[in-house]
This record gives sequence, C-alpha cells and structure tokens, in this order.
Amino acid sequence: MLDRLHMFIPFKVSAVTNVQQSQSDRSLWEVDLRTLGIPLAGVVTHEDGAVHVEELRHPWESLASSFTPLAFKVFHREFSKRLMPGVEIKASPAKLLQGHNVFGPTSIRKGAEVMLLWLQLGYPKLFDLLDIPATEVYSFDATYSARLPDEKTSLQVIQFLSGVTNGQTKNRGDNYQTTCYWGAKDSRIKRLKCYLKHIEFDLQREEMRRQMKYNLSASRTYRAMSDPRLLDWVNYLLRFEATVMRRWMERRQIPTRLIDLMAYQEQLAGQGRCFIQECWQETTKDIFAALEGMTMRLVDDEKVLAALIAKHTRITKSGKKSDSYARNLFRTYRSLKEFGWEETLSSMSRPSFYRHISDIQQCGLSKAALQKLQQNDRTNNVVPLLRFVQVDFTSQRPDWYVEPSVEFAA
Repeated sequence: MLDRLHMFIPFKVSAVTNVQQSQSDRSLWEVDLRTLGIPLAGVVTHEDGAVHVEELRHPWESLASSFTPLAFKVFHREFSKRLMPGVEIKASPAKLLQGHNVFGPTSIRKGAEVMLLWLQLGYPKLFDLLDIPATEVYSFDATYSARLPDEKTSLQVIQFLSGVTNGQTKNRGDNYQTTCYWGAKDSRIKRLKCYLKHIEFDLQREEMRRQMKYNLSASRTYRAMSDPRLLDWVNYLLRFEATVMRRWMERRQIPTRLIDLMAYQEQLAGQGRCFIQECWQETTKDIFAALEGMTMRLVDDEKVLAALIAKHTRITKSGKKSDSYARNLFRTYRSLKEFGWEETLSSMSRPSFYRHISDIQQCGLSKAALQKLQQNDRTNNVVPLLRFVQVDFTSQRPDWYVEPSVEFAA
C-alpha cells in the first residue's frame, strides 16, 4: 500500500522575482508571501513606539480534508538544492481517500491527485501560482503486513525483532513495546520500521473520538474507523513500513518527477508488476534475510494464569474478590520455567515453595511436569520466526474492500 506521499511543487517562474542579497553578490528567487492568502508568522520588534514585523514565513500547516488533514508549507525562497521557491505537501493518500490506512491503494497518481485537490480547494490563489507539472516526489511510504495469531505472540515478535540487524540495515535502538526501527532517523536513502498496527489504530481512533464533537472531519474519520469489519481486520497486524527516499530512487534510475514517476509505475503495472511492492521488497530484504533460520521461544501462559485465578481467587474480609495469591502462584510458575526447580526453591522459604507447588498442582499440572518445566519449555516451544512473519501480498485487503475514487474523497 502507498501509505504516505511527500512532494515538492515549485512556483511558476512568472510568480517569483529575482532579488539581490544585501550581504552577497548572489541573487535569489523569491515569492512575496503576503500575496498568497496564507497564514503567516514573523518576528515582531518594537522600536520608537512602532511595531515592526520581520522575517515573515509560513509555518507548517494542517489543511483540512473530508477525513484527516494534509500537512503543507510554503518555502518562499530558494535554498540549497531547492532551486525555486515552492510548496511541500505530506499526507497519507489512503487516509485522505477513505479515513484510515489499514489498507488502501498503491497508485501514486491517485494519491497525488487527492493531495493536490485538497490544496487547490484550500488555497486556490496559491495553487494557481504553482508549476504542477514540475512537482518532485521527495519520498513515499510503502507498507505491507503480516497477520499474527494473538496479542501475546504479537508483543513477543516485536520484542524479538527489536534486536534484528543485518549488514547496513542496523537496528536504531530507540524501540518501544509495539514498534522497532532500523536505519538512521535522518537517512536520505531509506527508513524502516515495524509496528503493531492495531495498537496505533486504536490510539488514532480514540483521538478522533475526542475531537469529533467540534471537528466535522474527525467525526467522519471516527465513523470510517468504527466499521466493525475494519476493527476485526486490523487485529494483530504486524506492519512493515519502508520510507523510500528520492536518493534511493535516483540511484536506481527511477524518475522522481511526479509525472514521470506516475508513468513509470503505470508502465510496470502494464507488465503485471507492482511498483510499490517491489520497492518494499527491495528496501526490506536485509531484514527478512536476517530472519532466515532464526527461532523464537513461545511463551503462552495465559491459560495457566486463567486456571490459577479461577481456582485460587479469594474473598477478602470486605467481601471483595482478590486474585493476589493466584498471581503469586503464577510468578512461582514463571520462575520454574525461567530458572528451574532448584533455583526457584532456593529463592523462597521451603514451606512457601512446596505450598505453592501443591496449589499449582490443583490446576492440573503434575509435580513431575513442574520439575521439567524449564527443560520442556526450551525444547518444545521453539519455533522459526518466519512462521509468524509471513507477508502474503495476495491478502493485504479484505474481500469486501472497494477502492475509493478521488471524487468520493472530496
């Protein structure tokens, strides 16, 4: 899926002027921000009772759409390799088109069209001054997902992946419980991350719920994200996201001018090839190569904990239920798995240890099984990691999905 698109649109030559810099002999292209009808910020100074505004600029702005906003900023002077003033726009085409990015289109043309449409609707005067055919693609995100069986396994897989490194694709280190990253944060080649999509989705949906009372776009987005079929589909998706940068494309002779890139993608599609999928496979191949042969220990103790709570939940003097003792028993059980019989015995008093063993046995685990728990866990619960991290390109969308049109998004 095309998950995010970042583009730069220069101004037409007729919209800019060539100005002389006071501290150098060089002249620069510049556009007058005050003529564009956009909100501006500046440095305010007070001198001799008068107010002076200097260094006018356009800060990054969130431009409203039917669903989630589009980020854009006007750069009113040329700078470095940017030879003309222009506008940067960033957005998730999938979110603009349908209100979510759990799945969506791969078409760069459709993504660019919906982004340009909302810029035109928001600031028509500014849009008329832009040289649309000269638009450059700075980067895009390609995302594909693997489906995991449950929450427990999902967290285990993410934790394991946070330590995976291969060749130049090194783990960045700033990982979280549900997300891990590879490569430099400011890399100009590619950026990779992997995360549990349902966790991110739930947080975004809750944010839309909080905003919906005073934000019509948030209300539409919340309704789109609350489709029961979507809520079921997003569960336990492990998403790999590759940010493909302009330099990566240039090194492979892939065009970066928007009209050329759209034609290139459509040419590949005519050959039965998916450009977004091929970019994703190329940028993530080091990670999947590193997973070959790797194994992971499964820890599936939820049934044991449930049995202990069901058997050993107690009623306090105040009449409330307490599962504290059941959870103490579970800690002993986990210690047996991790450290073995003898070490667990030495870590607590003998009467407490054997009382715990007796009470755990009441849930169906024999003493012999508990004595061999550490050994059996190491030999029986080891599985190939790629058994879980399987990206099926034919199952990235549900069978009920209908791809939206740009007209629908407006």
